[in-house]
Amino acid sequence: MSRNAQAADPVATGQHCVEVDADEDVPEARLANRQLVADAITCILRREQTPDPVVVNVLLTGDSALRRLNLRFADEDHATDVLAFPAEDGEQFPWVTGADEDRAVPRHLGDIAISIPQVARQAQDHGVTTERELAMLAIHGTLHLLGYDHAEPDEEREMFGKTDAALEQLFADSNNNA
Repeated sequence: MSRNAQAADPVATGQHCVEVDADEDVPEARLANRQLVADAITCILRREQTPDPVVVNVLLTGDSALRRLNLRFADEDHATDVLAFPAEDGEQFPWVTGADEDRAVPRHLGDIAISIPQVARQAQDHGVTTERELAMLAIHGTLHLLGYDHAEPDEEREMFGKTDAALEQLFADSNNNA
């Protein structure tokens, strides 16, 4: 975690642990709904039947941080909405079993960075709430951590279909719990 990130308590969701941090230099990031991000990630991990337990770290930040990350890791000099950094390339589900073989030891699935100002712009452009857009990007980033991509039309249909189904479930569940 950078010195500019405000630590959040990890959210243990079943056996998964999602830690959501906010960049102190980005006021919108400090105000973003961290619990929604954790719930969205947990929703897609469960839908994908990701074996317990995994750890996902999320940084809610601004355009300049996403631009720097995008340039450094993707060689693209522009801000983007979400970036995902899988912990171990080539493994769709990076987990290990414990020494006693009866329980799994948490493995770091990867990290996600989300630009909160971009969330607000895209929400307005798409005619959805900022909460829905934020949840969508958290799910999208998690699917990338799980090995999904959208470079080809078939991949895009699959990934966005999974995203839409998870969003529907997430917001149906939250409406039922309200």
